Amino acid sequence: MSMIGPDRRSWYEQGIRRAEQDGLIHYRRDNGGGECPISDDYSHIRHDGGAPLLKYTNARPLSAIAGRILELYHDHADVRILELGPGAGVACATASRLLPRAIIDTVSLTPLNPYLRFRRDDVYDHIAEQITDEQCLSRLYGPRRSPFVRDQYIGRFPREIILREQTYHFIYENHGAIFHNLLANEDGDPTEVARTSISSTLSLLRRDGTMVIMASDGAHRIEDAIESCSAGTDIIVTCKRTAAYHSFPCVLAREGSPLWVRFREDEQGLLSASQRILRLDTHTLEAAILRICRLRR
Repeated sequence: MSMIGPDRRSWYEQGIRRAEQDGLIHYRRDNGGGECPISDDYSHIRHDGGAPLLKYTNARPLSAIAGRILELYHDHADVRILELGPGAGVACATASRLLPRAIIDTVSLTPLNPYLRFRRDDVYDHIAEQITDEQCLSRLYGPRRSPFVRDQYIGRFPREIILREQTYHFIYENHGAIFHNLLANEDGDPTEVARTSISSTLSLLRRDGTMVIMASDGAHRIEDAIESCSAGTDIIVTCKRTAAYHSFPCVLAREGSPLWVRFREDEQGLLSASQRILRLDTHTLEAAILRICRLRR
């Protein structure tokens, strides 16, 4: 069966319109129409209705750290995942393959077609290609009878998007809403903006949940906000600064999460009984996550 409708120029948009009709795309409250209310330089949506425009900024793969942590929820029932800033949907497509039964929601400025899922975990080699025909489409996307993303919330987070608290087992952000909230408010109080964004995000995390932010701002603001907004039993793992400006992952594990258990049971003593904050360099963090994710429950 062909993945493209009669109008080949608008095949990607057709899936978005179908998702709107199915009640899977929820636009910000002050938007009364069916059009995308917001667009930016990172959007994969083309104004002429053509094939998605893939860029390095909207096609980031799921991080190895996030993938390892996600696999810890393999035996959990009714896993719910939230990605803040999915771009064209590469990372959440990988999450869908890792946990096929998981419910995935997204918060973004522009919607994606949930009936087409990327076949590859990394599409950077295909970014320069023009997707113009069905053969090109088939190389990148696999069709879905049911949407691989359940609900898409379109608007600025957290100001325009309100979600139910303590809903998600896993929250993922990679240069998404939290990161850009800081950049957009350089003239104001970025620390307060970070605290508001982090506090709103943490309220959505279940008691057995884990949050991974892959992009810090290079100035401790995200990490400081996480520490001030989190509970005293949460484990926070951040990366030491090894350059003047760079992006480093931050991980928060609630007390009931499988990652929390593994950190506490780690035989190499990464965390003492009274310690909840751990700072490692990037390579050590990746190695530690890989090792403790292999520990038995």
